[in-house]
Amino acid sequence: MAESVKVAVRVRPFNSREKDRGAKLVLDMIGALTQITDPENPGNPPKEFTFDFSYWSHDGFHEDENGYLVADNDKYATQRKVFDDLGQGVLNNAFEGFNCSLFAYGQTGAGKSYSMVGYGNNKLVVSN
Repeated sequence: MAESVKVAVRVRPFNSREKDRGAKLVLDMIGALTQITDPENPGNPPKEFTFDFSYWSHDGFHEDENGYLVADNDKYATQRKVFDDLGQGVLNNAFEGFNCSLFAYGQTGAGKSYSMVGYGNNKLVVSN
């Protein structure tokens, strides 16, 4: 089975500090395309970057009665979606005896732990 390095980016919801400061959302994701708008020059075209996966997890979800975050639209990327796209292949290769890595990179508070581990019922690859 041929595998390659996959690169994904994910945008998380604003935290309470960002909400309190009136943070502006400058990202948009359309399929594998991530667009970043300059907040100082919103009329300028956005910068565009393409990844293997661009996951929108900023809004468009609700928590069900069992504590799972459920998508309200096709844009929202659930933990299940991220696992199916990235985690399952890593686990399959590990079970077949291959060395594997799943690596999260980003600044503090960017959502790496949630994307790798999850919380509550919203687990991902690395869990208890």
